[in-house]
Amino acid sequence: MQELYSIGDTAKIMGISVQTLRNYTNMNLVIPQHIDLETGYRYYSFKQFHYIDRIKYLRSLGMSLAEIAEILRAGKPEKLLIHLEAQKKKLVWELKEMVERYEDIEWYIDYFRYLGRYRIENVPYILQFEARHLMYVDHLRQDTIESVETRLAKLKNKANIPYRRQYGYVIDFPDFLNGKFTPQKYFTYLKEKPEDDINGKYLNLPAGLYLCLWVTDRSAIKAELVKKFFAEHPSPSFAVANEYEDSLIEYHHCPYEIQALIT
Repeated sequence: MQELYSIGDTAKIMGISVQTLRNYTNMNLVIPQHIDLETGYRYYSFKQFHYIDRIKYLRSLGMSLAEIAEILRAGKPEKLLIHLEAQKKKLVWELKEMVERYEDIEWYIDYFRYLGRYRIENVPYILQFEARHLMYVDHLRQDTIESVETRLAKLKNKANIPYRRQYGYVIDFPDFLNGKFTPQKYFTYLKEKPEDDINGKYLNLPAGLYLCLWVTDRSAIKAELVKKFFAEHPSPSFAVANEYEDSLIEYHHCPYEIQALIT
């Protein structure tokens, strides 16, 4: 059996860089078996491969060199278990964040592709929706886009509730059937139903079938077919008008999909 291995040979065998092995040594994680006093060259024994492999493995689990040093100084599995449990909790949190980020990305992909799938001007259609949750501010008669957006921004920041970045209006549906776009509330979608009351500025949209119609010019609404449909069905008191950004520069003239629940 070869007794000693140079730092270069040891690094190559263990699949790490020479600089990494030097760092291990400088932190006293691995003490060379022999140091040549004349050249300063470091040599390692076969038995130390096991310790180097353990350091690599703990690094692969996300532990820092400082944490590994603490574990090795203790020399007992108890300290290792404490750090493994802490790393496990950290990973559970990171996985949760990754899943939420993945779901957000999927939602936004669907949002920006929605126009291409469903936008047909002046032709109503029916879609099934799951229950949805809104956070809103009342739209007052004297409100401007600036004033209502500012109030909603303040409410969002105060409530600190995860939301989907899609805005819209709750509108008076009887007015819509008569060609008028009358906002009652300005809202953004929430990711889920809030646990707290958020000062009453919360609205649940029930799951069900919704009659939908695209509106590009709010001053020239053509709702004759929708009006004809609801002449034979119970008419809701309100509908939602969802904004869909077809431009990332100018959003004040974006199209809206009107959605009215069919009861």
